[in-house]
Amino acid sequence: MKQQYLNRFIFFVMALLVVFAVYLQYMITESTNRLKNEEVKKSEQYAQKIANYLQSKIPTDDIEAALVKNPKLRQELNVVLQTFLTKQYRYIFLLKKDTQGHYRFLLDGSKEDPEAFNAIFFPKSDLFEKVCKSHKMQIVKQHEGVKKIWLSLVYPVVKDNHTEALLVLDLSESYGKYLNTVNSPLMHVVEMMQIFLFGSLFLLAFIVYRYNKFRKSILVDRLTGAYTKLYLEEFFNRHKVDRYDAVLLDIDEFKQINTKYGYRSGDHILKEFVETICDVVSPLKAKVIRTSGAEFFIVLPKDKIEIETVSRKLFETLKEKRYLIGNEVASLSVSMSAIEIPDETASIQNIVRLLDEKLLEIKSKGKNSLGILGLRHLNEIQYGNMDYIKEALEEERLLCLYQPIFHTEKKEIVKYEALVRLIDKDDPEKLISPYHFMKVIKGTSQYIKMSKLVLKEVFHTLQIYPDIELSVNLDLDDLYNNDMMTLIRENLYDHREIANRLTFEILEEKEIYDYDKVSLIFQQLKAHGSKIAIDDFGSGYANYSYLIQLDIDILKIDGSLIRELGTEPVRTKIVLASIQEIATTFNYELVAEFVSSKEIYEAMRELGIEYSQGFYLGEPKPIEEYRH
Repeated sequence: MKQQYLNRFIFFVMALLVVFAVYLQYMITESTNRLKNEEVKKSEQYAQKIANYLQSKIPTDDIEAALVKNPKLRQELNVVLQTFLTKQYRYIFLLKKDTQGHYRFLLDGSKEDPEAFNAIFFPKSDLFEKVCKSHKMQIVKQHEGVKKIWLSLVYPVVKDNHTEALLVLDLSESYGKYLNTVNSPLMHVVEMMQIFLFGSLFLLAFIVYRYNKFRKSILVDRLTGAYTKLYLEEFFNRHKVDRYDAVLLDIDEFKQINTKYGYRSGDHILKEFVETICDVVSPLKAKVIRTSGAEFFIVLPKDKIEIETVSRKLFETLKEKRYLIGNEVASLSVSMSAIEIPDETASIQNIVRLLDEKLLEIKSKGKNSLGILGLRHLNEIQYGNMDYIKEALEEERLLCLYQPIFHTEKKEIVKYEALVRLIDKDDPEKLISPYHFMKVIKGTSQYIKMSKLVLKEVFHTLQIYPDIELSVNLDLDDLYNNDMMTLIRENLYDHREIANRLTFEILEEKEIYDYDKVSLIFQQLKAHGSKIAIDDFGSGYANYSYLIQLDIDILKIDGSLIRELGTEPVRTKIVLASIQEIATTFNYELVAEFVSSKEIYEAMRELGIEYSQGFYLGEPKPIEEYRH
């Protein structure tokens, strides 16, 4: 796992643990509160039973009068109240409100120093008055009542909708503390856990802070604020090289600046020099890397601006820039090389090497100049030369790579697409894409020669591996070319026992005007069991007319549609779903190309597209690498 994701994961786990600890504390508190509430409900029921008992023992509606006339009964009931006292109750007594609004003791169940009959009681809460009026029990909290009392239950003794007396049950403070301490061991554990987790989280944050500070110190140049060479390596470990363009620039003879003006002034110039670079390229989200003393490497996203445009603007800006050193004004001579990084470039080191070679060439020719190195153009010059291609075909420096086509749901290889490559003359490990040579040889005898070599290898591969299916590309020009069709028909006849494992993928660069002729050619291709696939369906000329007028077997969805999942996923899925529905209706096999990520692959599964092909599932490789 990458460091940045590991840090986030650790923080996430720690945060979850903290939340869990807080949740535990909350649940323990809630459990204690529920326990207290249950005890209060029991006390309510207890008070009701006592009140009912007292009413049954006092044979008159006037409780006070009955107790005044019968001291013996009063004494007996005080004793009874004493028996009702348990460890959780400190006092139980009965009050009566007189005509002057004073509360007086009628009964007191206290074992020690009971209050005298008719003694005045001074309540410290207005809830007593509320009970008298509402005829509903109230709970008087500790701070509102007598010391050493947790809470008091004031229960009305009601007769004919009139409060005759108030029965008071005082729950002891010690019992309240006992209830609080029931879950205290667990609460202490949770509190210690919270202290540990918060401490760990703080320590982790501190470590991450120190790590990022250290990381910044090694990834960012202290003098100029540009990135270091280490950052360049790390950056392209996280990003694809071919999504960027690059510039390499060097201040010519910067040592002379240091010698003439001193290192302090030289440092000041370097800082201002980098600031000038950033003014030009920072709006383009470029990265400026200091690779050595006065040499800088710049990477720019391809989708921002053409590399040639930004390079020339940067070169002119740096050339016109003036630096004030003391009372002198100085200018710098800068040599620059720039490159449009080609597709499928995997190593930034190769790009740096090419730019460095170009920079050395510029310096050897007088310095203070800009060289645009378009690797595509260089390759086209070399690989697009007819003599070079002819020599490669004569020497049979041709190779077929095979990209697997997967069953989307099962994620199993069901077929391979053959893709032709030429082998570089000077570097046998380097393979040349058809992009560089196909247009040059199209319509020539060299094209027929190449096709013959491709078909030869394809049928040879089918013979070696009797359990595989292959597909090979043809375009409309191939179908209209008599020599090409003769070559294909002869190969199909000579290998008719295995022709049913071959699919012809029809590429279209021109619109079909004679569907009858094309339909007849398709019949010839399918005569021995081969299949027909329409490539790049959904773009260009590959439209729904093909489905109506031609007998085909397979649709391959154009990669540009698949790529749109990254920008317009909702609409793209609707379009893809419609194509999938058509394929199901016409009983076509449906293949999604350019499945370049897990997200796209999962989208294909969701849409029910039967087959998938792309770099996420498998790159073009020699067939042996897939057949181990």
